[in-house]
Amino acid sequence: MTKSTFKNQTLSRRLTNACKGIYFCWQEENSFRTHIILGLITTAVFAFLHISLIWWALIILCIGLILAAETLNTAIEALIDHLHPEIHPNIGMVKDIMAGMVLILSLMAVIIAILAITDKLS
Repeated sequence: MTKSTFKNQTLSRRLTNACKGIYFCWQEENSFRTHIILGLITTAVFAFLHISLIWWALIILCIGLILAAETLNTAIEALIDHLHPEIHPNIGMVKDIMAGMVLILSLMAVIIAILAITDKLS
């Protein structure tokens, strides 16, 4: 496809492509599946404890950011591996930085979940 063909796709085609990307991450990335499972567990705990809406908004935002970061990480790793399949220290550094981004977001989500639960139980 040419650049203009990608750019001018219908909404349904763009949604299909986006869903294919998410499905690829689900199939290929253990971390993506782990984050989805942890997100579901967190939402179940929040539902069980009847956490207030503001905490819900914050944790849903965190879960979304983590999943988006995982998809970005997967995309960049796939591109790097395609363009430069050999092991190179700079490429390893880029992959480590991307993993660090996901870790930071995950820790932020854990802190928010702890604060929400503490707020509810106090």
